[in-house]
Amino acid sequence: MRPFNRTVEKVLAWIANVLLIILTGYLTYGAFFQLDLVKNNPELIKQVREILARDPQVAIYSPEQFINLIVVAFKVYAVIYIILAILAVLATLLMGKRILSGIFFLLVAIAVGVTTVGILLPVYLLHFIVAIMLFVRKEPPTEFPEQQEQQETISYL
Repeated sequence: MRPFNRTVEKVLAWIANVLLIILTGYLTYGAFFQLDLVKNNPELIKQVREILARDPQVAIYSPEQFINLIVVAFKVYAVIYIILAILAVLATLLMGKRILSGIFFLLVAIAVGVTTVGILLPVYLLHFIVAIMLFVRKEPPTEFPEQQEQQETISYL
């Protein structure tokens, strides 16, 4: 009988994690270092002023306030993705505790799917597949009863 291992789950998780970390890096760089250049762009302020003039519901904001609101929202979005990337790596490292790791992967998959409105399909689909595999695939029972007693007392959380 072949030894039980979780190589497939680990490979899929690391592929999804690398994609998520790359996206998070670009998002963080853009949110914290490049938005100040965009915020001070006079052409953008002019375009926002025209948009605000057409829509009376958002006319309560000045163009500068509206741009600052978008910048803050983009920074919050970047922080959320930093937390999700850390949670995904933590879930990968905790794969020995399959239930806890599966819950973390499921949370990451749902959060990425909802916040990107389906754009990052490969990332959240891979995390979801890994979560399902962690919930479904159990280690086979051992042949010796002494080892089985030890295995039954292992905490999964």
